[in-house]
Amino acid sequence: MIELRHNPLEGYVLIGLPHGAKSMSYFLRKPSQLARIVFGVMGDAMGHITFASIIASLLPNHRFLFMGGGKVSLLKNMGYEVVELPMLATHYTNNRVDLRQTVQNGARTLFQRPKILRQAADIIRRFDPCLVLTNYEYFTALAAEYLHLPCVSIDHQHILSQCRWPVNPGNYLGRLLLVIPLRLMYSRPKRYIIASFFQLPPKNPEAVHVTPSVLRPVVQNYKPTEGEHVLVYQTSPSFLPLLDTLKRLHYPAVVYGFGLRESTGNITFKPNSVDGFLEDLSSCRYAIVNGGHNVISEALYYGKPILCFPIRLAYEQFLNAFMIQELGYGRYSMSPHPDISTFSDFESRLDFFKSCVARDMFYGNDVMREKLEEIVGEAGG
Repeated sequence: MIELRHNPLEGYVLIGLPHGAKSMSYFLRKPSQLARIVFGVMGDAMGHITFASIIASLLPNHRFLFMGGGKVSLLKNMGYEVVELPMLATHYTNNRVDLRQTVQNGARTLFQRPKILRQAADIIRRFDPCLVLTNYEYFTALAAEYLHLPCVSIDHQHILSQCRWPVNPGNYLGRLLLVIPLRLMYSRPKRYIIASFFQLPPKNPEAVHVTPSVLRPVVQNYKPTEGEHVLVYQTSPSFLPLLDTLKRLHYPAVVYGFGLRESTGNITFKPNSVDGFLEDLSSCRYAIVNGGHNVISEALYYGKPILCFPIRLAYEQFLNAFMIQELGYGRYSMSPHPDISTFSDFESRLDFFKSCVARDMFYGNDVMREKLEEIVGEAGG
């Protein structure tokens, strides 16, 4: 697999070409696939990696080159070609966005912007794609604009900037911290595909297409049942007060996202595992999450009510949690120290939440596939 790695003398350079490739001319060979697609991925959370892999799985006949930072390298394990780029990552402390660390990292990365952009553009030019997709990734969209390549944003975040809102969710500081970079830095593409568990009308229907959520194909291998446990998934392992409250529940809690810890009492900690996680999610009573869109979509697909504790100042998570409550799929809490009453109040309305989830549809893979094939065809793939 290929990587872009920093060299003090040469800047960002390619290393580790795929097996059998003796030079950069590897990228110039005409593959048997129908089209070459560059996919820029924001890799600071596992949800972005999962989403990117889903999109690629919908287009199995095409050849993808993924570019991005953070966890993007995990896509190598799935057999994809990967170029690692510096990333404008969001950092978390105590279930809250760490503004100081996030801004410092962003400033360091943007200081190197000209060099990174040149390297990214050169790699994309050599790969010779017909299309660039971007999942909230900064440099690939810029490079596509520089190279005059069609670029399509495919994510959930742009539901904020490209759709009409019937209500104002609030949380103004968090919204400001997301919308400003969203509009100034991540709105280079001329077209947008937004996959969401809630549907809003686009401002410009000719340029914006909204689909239901897309799910990992393996999700369909598990049928929903109802066991005794609740499923807990946390984006960041810093929300320790939640663990103290979980100990007071009178039923088992299966916890993902806190790393390897010794299980105690009613709490069982589990390592990341796709099959293990989906088995526990599909069989739980309800799900306790932060506010990540992918895990919410999978829980809703299995008919599970959701209790959200969105990371403070992470506005997309707050937005998802707000819509969960608005649509009757569950509730959310912004408390940094959740009380047992939050859980008992939630459980008293489980039947209502289940009935609301059961009325709606949360599978948009077929719609997404058709739209993507249409766009690839228009791009000449």
